[in-house]
Amino acid sequence: MNSKLLLEKLIKSILEFETEGEAEAIAFLILEDILQISRMDVMMEKEIETSDSIHEKLDSILSELRTGKPIQHILGKVEFYSRQFLVNPNVLIPRRETEELVHLILENHPDLSEQLIVDIGTGSGIIPITIAKERKHCEVFAVDISSSALATAKRNAKLNHAKVSFLQADILEEDLDLPKSNIWISNPPYVLEKEKAEMETKVFEHEPANALFVPDHDALIFYERISKLAFKHLVQGGELYFEINEQFGKEVKKLMEDNGFRNVKIMGDMQGKDRFVFGRK
Repeated sequence: MNSKLLLEKLIKSILEFETEGEAEAIAFLILEDILQISRMDVMMEKEIETSDSIHEKLDSILSELRTGKPIQHILGKVEFYSRQFLVNPNVLIPRRETEELVHLILENHPDLSEQLIVDIGTGSGIIPITIAKERKHCEVFAVDISSSALATAKRNAKLNHAKVSFLQADILEEDLDLPKSNIWISNPPYVLEKEKAEMETKVFEHEPANALFVPDHDALIFYERISKLAFKHLVQGGELYFEINEQFGKEVKKLMEDNGFRNVKIMGDMQGKDRFVFGRK
């Protein structure tokens, strides 16, 4: 069967419940996973062999998609920084903005030899694992309150042959037993409760609420606490990097400055929205 024709057939089915751009992206993911063919193969209209079992798999995936289940959960994995990571309802599905955050850190630090890196709220472990792989001579710690999330992160570290130390802790209630660090990173919960009405149902029905939402009346609770902890645990000249809600760039910048950080900068994502704030102790 012509792979491009199969792609178009899939897209047509997915368009019943998704936008055009999403439908195409999902269709490519399905073909890559089920038939191990690339986008280039499809563009070149590569001929592929199909069978009853393959068509049954495709029908099963389409049925699950119609229920609102994310394609990443159906396939059980996602690509991040050119590596495969396991995902499930216990962790957030990685967003492109977080990939930009990792790229920003790596770009700012071409050499992390003998440096100690801490990721707070690690979820699936994509940030610390990627940094451990890209900068092989650093020591990386990952912290999360959820034992289920940490179990997934540990599996991802094993899958990607990355050396990462994991720690379970509630950073809002506990201090951390960590050595002095060079870089702290966090992509904490930052979606306001009132923003839930604007979100796709499949996001808050299939991803952990405690990793997504913060109270409307205390939107910066994690930034405040992490800034204080980071300043305590960072070496002089150490840096703190945040991913943020686009609404609160100036507020997070001021909060970091109030907690002792200097040279604090706000940086936009690829869509031009305030998305990252970082500064130096």
